[in-house]
Amino acid sequence: MSPKDATVFWLAASADEIHFIDAILSAYDGVANVRRDYVLQDGRTLFKVYVGPGMEEEFLSILEALRPAAAIGEIVRGTDEAPTPA
Repeated sequence: MSPKDATVFWLAASADEIHFIDAILSAYDGVANVRRDYVLQDGRTLFKVYVGPGMEEEFLSILEALRPAAAIGEIVRGTDEAPTPA
């Protein structure tokens, strides 16, 4: 997946949780690519995730299903540089 074709999401999670989330998302071919790029915003660590074209709803659905097993915080769209301000 090319970053220029992807939708950028930023996901609030800890460094430990992002490894687990990445492992799960890796099992879904073409859905998302979790990066280790992050920003600190209002006391939260937000990790960059590239989501494949047309896979946004599937990505969000997978994360919702993971919430009981992983500490997933806010999920926001953004640019390659930063989350979109609320």
